[in-house]
Amino acid sequence: MSFFNQSFPGIGGRACPSPHRSALWTLLFAALLVRCGCNKGTPLPDGYAVFIASGSEILLLDKQSGGVAGTNLVQIGNSGALIFGEIQLMPRRPAKDSDTPGFFILDSTTGTIEKGLSRGDWLKNLQRAGLQGEPELVYPGRKAPRK
Repeated sequence: MSFFNQSFPGIGGRACPSPHRSALWTLLFAALLVRCGCNKGTPLPDGYAVFIASGSEILLLDKQSGGVAGTNLVQIGNSGALIFGEIQLMPRRPAKDSDTPGFFILDSTTGTIEKGLSRGDWLKNLQRAGLQGEPELVYPGRKAPRK
């Protein structure tokens, strides 16, 4: 039996897959990972950006690079002029080092922000602002632009 024969028995006596087929599946899988992993979604509006100082220090910055929400911004999303998300207390740090924990809603056109909302109040306020259903939130590192 030749080594290059397509029916060369592989592990368990089964035929080894074609090298071309394996390469094709590997290429398709890699393309899917890149597409999913690099998708930043809708960019933040009006000059707002995410700043990652470290794994646990993530902030939302305004146009002048001033901190608006965070030190521990864990989730963020946006729709139209609204930017919304969740802030948690900094791990192993005094509460005074953290921003108001809870959910927030920012109107990027006026700069008005509501912080410290419970999940229920946050959803009601988003619905009042015209956002229907559960908003999509992502890890801030997946949101563009970043500074």
